[in-house]
Amino acid sequence: MKKILNIGFMATFLLLLSYSDASAQRRKDKNNDNTTPTEQTEDSQTPKPTTNPNKKSKKADDYFDESGGFKHRLWYGGNFNLGFSGGQGQSVFVIGVTPMVGYKIIGGLSAGPRFGVTYTSYKGFDSNNSAISLGLTEFSAGPFVRYKLFKNFFVQGEQEFLRSYQEDANGNILLGSDSKPIRQGRQNTYGGVGYTSGGGLIGYEISLMYNFTLPSTSFKQPFDIRFGFNYNF
Repeated sequence: MKKILNIGFMATFLLLLSYSDASAQRRKDKNNDNTTPTEQTEDSQTPKPTTNPNKKSKKADDYFDESGGFKHRLWYGGNFNLGFSGGQGQSVFVIGVTPMVGYKIIGGLSAGPRFGVTYTSYKGFDSNNSAISLGLTEFSAGPFVRYKLFKNFFVQGEQEFLRSYQEDANGNILLGSDSKPIRQGRQNTYGGVGYTSGGGLIGYEISLMYNFTLPSTSFKQPFDIRFGFNYNF
């Protein structure tokens, strides 16, 4: 009888244990079933932003990040030159514009190309000592190198390839058979100092340049005063 009770007790214990394991497994499966759809539903119902509101500001920050690539090191500028001179029966009025693009190499050193258009109003004499009045348009291009000494001062050197006009030994304009000025190519080498306002993306600048290769007989002056603006310099 005792043996039968022991067997019955053990069978009941095993049955209860099996029922407990089965119940625990069902609760676990139920929890998993309830969690997964909820997460999927939340993910599917959560609207995904189509645009990033900080995208534009991030692009601006990346553009002016000096640690970036090529475009981060570019700066832009432009000079206006204005001059007047006269003497010995000649008078010269000069006005021109010269855009330029610089690349920041290292520290305050930068270099790049510059292009220019200059208009000169000339009243004087031709090679036959006949009085003339001309409007001369010249085109130029060439490289420049600029170094920022301090926050507001810089030195600059440049080589200019100029499409200009021929002059005689006295600085008079040479005319061809058609009574028009004879064009010629010439190179000029400039060097000088300048001041820039700095302190922001846009600044103004003024510089004084000297033409080291200008012939002493030329009707032009070796000094060139320039006014201009720069961006990201």
